[in-house]
Amino acid sequence: MSIPGREPLRIAELTSGSGLVGLHLLRIERNSTLFGLDLDPSASVVASHNAERLALTRRVRFTRADLNSRNTENLLLREKAQLLVCNPPYVPEPPGRNLPVEAGAGPDGTAHLMRALELARTVRPSALALSWCSLSDPEKVIREAERSGYRLNSLFVALIADGEYSGAVGGYLRSLSTAFLNDSGETLRAVGPDSSASFGYLLMAGEFSRGDSRIQRGAPRASEQVRMICSRFARCGIATLQSVESTFPTRVWLLDRWDEVRLRAYLHGEVSQLSVAPA
Repeated sequence: MSIPGREPLRIAELTSGSGLVGLHLLRIERNSTLFGLDLDPSASVVASHNAERLALTRRVRFTRADLNSRNTENLLLREKAQLLVCNPPYVPEPPGRNLPVEAGAGPDGTAHLMRALELARTVRPSALALSWCSLSDPEKVIREAERSGYRLNSLFVALIADGEYSGAVGGYLRSLSTAFLNDSGETLRAVGPDSSASFGYLLMAGEFSRGDSRIQRGAPRASEQVRMICSRFARCGIATLQSVESTFPTRVWLLDRWDEVRLRAYLHGEVSQLSVAPA
């Protein structure tokens, strides 16, 4: 349900893929609209198909657009987006190598997010919803959001196992001082009960609003707190989820391999009837 008394939102989603994130928001904000942009020429077709299945066609518009082009900036300015959403590829890519799923994420995994924040400084939406992970310089993401005039209001964290592409670059990830992962036996048993995991890492999503990000004297900035959460996870693994200290609301989950299977079945099965394209 939408929040009573609140005006409908104009939502713009960058790297919208199959539209799952934006369409979910529309099901919550029932009078709001969604404008989705993705470079993949097939993404808008799949996303539009999903919108049709969810009876949301009248409130959505998907188009092909390069995140780095001036045209994307112009499109967003004309849209006058109030909420900017970005759930991009975020696993770091070794120099000179493009991962098939994470293409364009860059050597520290933040390339798409940095561009999204650059666009936010121009478009100036009231709020941001961003996704990243502990492998993709998490402190940098929050620090850049703060520098762009947005404060972190709440954080969502899920511990998951490495995927088919993140595991393939495990050696490179372990060489990065800005990537935080854990491969202790306790963590691997928790995230990969089928013995398929080589390490675990944190998926993170933040809700930001434009405004003063100043903090009380002596208190750590949100960017520092996020780094401390990730650093503690690298040292302590799953035990980190038992007690996360922060000055902003933080919710944590464990998503193991069986949870992933159930989620994939939900996305592909009769319950949701959603088509899926790379996000």
